[in-house]
Amino acid sequence: MKNSDLIAPLKIFGSKLNSVQSPSRYVGGEFGITVKPHSDSDEYFNFAVAFPDLYEIAMSNLAVKIIYNGLNLLPNVRCERVFAPDVDFENLLKENNVPLYTIETGIPLFKTDMIGFSIGYELGITEVLAMLDSGKVHLLASERTEDEPIVIAGGCGVTNPAPFSDFFDAFFIGEAEPALFNLVEDLSKLKKNGASRKELLEFIESKNFIWTKKKHLEKKVARRVVQADFGLVPSVPGWFPLPSSKPVQDHGVVEIMRGCPNGCRFCHAGIYYRPMRVKNKNLIIEEIDHLVFDAGYREVSLNSLSSADFPEVSNLLDILNERYKGFNVSFQLPSLKVNAFSLDILEKLSKIRKSGLTFAVETPEEMWQLSLNKEVYASHLEEIIKEAKCRGWSSAKFYFMVGLPLGDYFEDRNCAPGAEGSEEKAIVDFLLELQAKTKIQCNVNVGVFIPKPHTPYERVKQIKPEVAEAKIEYIFKSLPRGKFKMGRHNYNATILEGLLSRGDFNAGKVILNAYKKGVRFDAWDDYLRKDFPLWEEAFEEADFNVRNWIFHDWTEDSLPWNSVSLGPAQGFYKKEWQKSLEH
Repeated sequence: MKNSDLIAPLKIFGSKLNSVQSPSRYVGGEFGITVKPHSDSDEYFNFAVAFPDLYEIAMSNLAVKIIYNGLNLLPNVRCERVFAPDVDFENLLKENNVPLYTIETGIPLFKTDMIGFSIGYELGITEVLAMLDSGKVHLLASERTEDEPIVIAGGCGVTNPAPFSDFFDAFFIGEAEPALFNLVEDLSKLKKNGASRKELLEFIESKNFIWTKKKHLEKKVARRVVQADFGLVPSVPGWFPLPSSKPVQDHGVVEIMRGCPNGCRFCHAGIYYRPMRVKNKNLIIEEIDHLVFDAGYREVSLNSLSSADFPEVSNLLDILNERYKGFNVSFQLPSLKVNAFSLDILEKLSKIRKSGLTFAVETPEEMWQLSLNKEVYASHLEEIIKEAKCRGWSSAKFYFMVGLPLGDYFEDRNCAPGAEGSEEKAIVDFLLELQAKTKIQCNVNVGVFIPKPHTPYERVKQIKPEVAEAKIEYIFKSLPRGKFKMGRHNYNATILEGLLSRGDFNAGKVILNAYKKGVRFDAWDDYLRKDFPLWEEAFEEADFNVRNWIFHDWTEDSLPWNSVSLGPAQGFYKKEWQKSLEH
């Protein structure tokens, strides 16, 4: 890569950068970045790790940092970051005919060798298109030329690749380390030896964890999983780079466990990250040392899908509190399961400062919880909250879902909102009783269940947005203000998520049409409220009935994701669905 090809935003835009929000998103220079110098004889393989959202979201994502640092450990690979430009900066790029670029050294996106998108949430797809478009890369994989980068995607959000297959050359199924690093290292050697883009793609496609549109009819793709040595050898560093503007989650993160022992039937991540693997305590401490002493964090999140299930978690907190007691460091345990939460843990989490208390109850009735394979003991929850209140906590957050396959879920029952036996009435009764007994401020979040591929509920009929809205409105109106705070839900997001989660190859044309009409940042409520009429136009112009597809009965369908295996044996999902019905 010649230095003359690089984009220097401060030089090109100058004072115009002051016209956009948070210009620091686009200039790089953060502490802890990796910069590999360019020269006219540059032989690096240039990989852009991409995240389809704003800088503040992307820099809270541990996967981005793992991929960034892991690839930059390779001597012949240069990995730089690129994130979604906000609409104002996207317009500034267009006005000045400047392509989107990587923020380390300003490589134009179309001049990279490979772009790897980390997609954890399906609604990021239109930002993928905005990034490719702004980077002067053809949106359709079929139209890319020999000189354009190879575009791949990975993450939880693409285990059904079909809806997005028009836009990506390939999909990486599973965990990135070390398979992605090995793959890119091999590609760098092939490129150095003169391999063409077509030959590089053929090599990528030969891997059993890579899905392509061409390959899906021939062979089932198997998820790549780090198994034998996870947690027993040092992880790829994830503490640098440090963001230059405040991210949405401004704390250090260390992954203490991967996978989950609980097997909740609605949970896609629980399947994706199987089996459960525990990180060695000494390695956890080593990572926290870097977060505290090198990166300067004073809040550290001990991350996993169910952190309280970490073996000897109480002992781990003892060790950490003692080790960092002179440095004002506090610890958080996100994703806490109620029946694994102890008062002992509560005490140890409150040593320095009190992090938020969050309980994912999902559904309040014991028999419904059993059908989900997730038990929440109401009496234990009451005990924990009373003790928390005594220790100075004044509020707690509770997560519930409506539309789960239980109770009055099926619409042919025609239950009025709040009818006896309905899930929304059960949620209201549960919260009113809990608040009356504990007197704690309750912050309530009620989401809408979207059936996901590769779960026992993958064939469940999705609840319609008007039904979900009626249920949540009943909950909102039934909980007295003051004692309860409750946010409103964007029901249009459930329509899109339903299409993008379980869509087939026809969905790509709808996505592209909506993007060309101007939709952006669908994961952001403000944008989606403004842009959803454009999506509705795209639905009307589609050559199939989009809403019928989203809300139809899936019982007899051949599933669009059948060519992807996340690990469970054939028939597992059906058996688990049958077990859920026994309750």
